[in-house]
Amino acid sequence: MDYWPVLSWIIAVALSAAVVALVLFVANLVLTRVGRRLPWVRIGWLQVRRPFGALLLAIALRTGVAANAEPGTFRDVSLHVLLIAVVVSAVWLAATLVLEWLAYTQRRVVARKADDRGRRRAQTQMQLIRRVVAVVFVIIGVALVLLTFPGVERVGATILASAGVLSVVIGIAAQSSLGNVFAGLQLAFTDAIRIGDVVEVDGTWSTIEDITLSYVVVSIWDERHKVLPSTYFTTIPFINWSRTGDSVTGTFLMSLDWRVDLDALRAEFERAVDASDLWDGRARSILVTDAEGERLSIRVLVTTANTDDDWTLQCLVREHLATWLREHNPEALPVQRVMMVSSGPHGATDDEVEHPARAG
Repeated sequence: MDYWPVLSWIIAVALSAAVVALVLFVANLVLTRVGRRLPWVRIGWLQVRRPFGALLLAIALRTGVAANAEPGTFRDVSLHVLLIAVVVSAVWLAATLVLEWLAYTQRRVVARKADDRGRRRAQTQMQLIRRVVAVVFVIIGVALVLLTFPGVERVGATILASAGVLSVVIGIAAQSSLGNVFAGLQLAFTDAIRIGDVVEVDGTWSTIEDITLSYVVVSIWDERHKVLPSTYFTTIPFINWSRTGDSVTGTFLMSLDWRVDLDALRAEFERAVDASDLWDGRARSILVTDAEGERLSIRVLVTTANTDDDWTLQCLVREHLATWLREHNPEALPVQRVMMVSSGPHGATDDEVEHPARAG
């Protein structure tokens, strides 16, 4: 009989857990069958069943302990711990519901956008909103847990009384972190960059992979990932190649001799572009942009649907034109003209000699 109070408490806890398990089993069985006809019900249940089960278990255990545990320190501590569990589980469940609703809204908003630019903008903004909401729920949860301890109200009043001093101290100590947070919000809601945008950072073409409240992750073509603070994109100029869309105009320069056959070069360039399926049909051209000294600067321009195609098409056209010039118009290759002056018995003679231009 001396062990009966402890045994009754254990039995109550076990029965509470069993009842919760049975409820969850029945709910899972019913909602899974309903989810076969309504997929969104199944998806939603899979997301909320863990916090929902944790909340039911915490409430059941606290009820069992309150009804069966003997008064004393153990009972008081157990009830307080289970109260914290109830609070945390309730906040977890509420946060899961809100975040899942935001995710569902994000999918609907993104699906309604006709253009890729609009879809990426909506995805970036909704993703950042979800992260802000998650942080808010964490703060609310911590605050509610602290309020379960006696005397926290007085501590809160003291903190509020000195909020001016604390705000200055925290602002100075966390100036860089807070600056990144505000910069992340600014980037998302001013549409400066979006997830999937192609940007030029430190002279390297990169793709925006993720935007958080404090940093931005860019993916480089060689599968490296660079993590930059959000303030980088608000303080340092950068190039956004997909600011108004994915289509790109690519150019590169060729330095050729004055004897280049421009008509034949243009015709070969057009054949090379037509032979590739990367050109989007918007624009293509070969123009002499500069004529200085012994060289003509030839600008080659092509347009593509995205940056990956742009880089590949530029490489293909450059290689094709280099091969064609070497085989069909070698006199167009850069040469270096040297004037050789020699003196003979009848006076000075000048000879002009051409040498292929070489580096070094």
